[in-house]
Amino acid sequence: MGILERKEREKQMRRDTIVRAAEGVFFEKGLRAATLEEVADKAEVSKGTIYLYFASKEDIYCALITRGLRLLLETFRETKPEEVGPAGALKRLGSAYLEFSRRQSYLFRMLSAAENPSVTENVSPAIFSELEDASNNVLGYVATFVQKGIDSGTFRSDVTAHEAVVLFWVSLSGILNLRQRSSTFKGTRALKADSIFASVDFDSLYSKCQAYLLDLLVSRKTGSAEWRSPARKPKGAVKQARVVRKR
Repeated sequence: MGILERKEREKQMRRDTIVRAAEGVFFEKGLRAATLEEVADKAEVSKGTIYLYFASKEDIYCALITRGLRLLLETFRETKPEEVGPAGALKRLGSAYLEFSRRQSYLFRMLSAAENPSVTENVSPAIFSELEDASNNVLGYVATFVQKGIDSGTFRSDVTAHEAVVLFWVSLSGILNLRQRSSTFKGTRALKADSIFASVDFDSLYSKCQAYLLDLLVSRKTGSAEWRSPARKPKGAVKQARVVRKR
């Protein structure tokens, strides 16, 4: 290993150490209350060292979100969705997403922060680019299996792969977010017996939602309920869902 290669590796290891330390600080105090001094103490580095890698705590926070997205992509790949058909692949990916929300509950909660302008608007361009690429890689990976289903005739052709991925992502993420909120409420304040949240089994609802979405996506020769009116021409593919940066 050459000197330059070794220095680059050491630099990446130091950056990873800061990010991992920040996760504990943000988990305990949240983004607003956390300080760079606390992150530096946790990482056992000086505050000046942090500035060699990150311009602000928002930069570190977004780096953590990127780490969460990359871990989610690894989780998806470990299910080997390519070994089964398109519908089976989406089932495996959906189950992996549920498991990820359980095992990496804090990182999962952070994923929604990527859509919050107050978090991303002042993030360094390089950090934001990494975040955007990680988001697109996750959604793009799922989209490949939807497209295979469309190409093979398994899935309906009047829905684009990107449209289907957005629908799955928004629907399943929404249920998982509500699941976490419900769990938080139960842990801090007792819910009324007639509360909607108290009466819903979110794990069961997640499975049902996944089944309903797949049922809508599967192609039918006759009698299928269309997402678009037959009288309307299908619109072009929507742009792939991505983190939107406030300008």
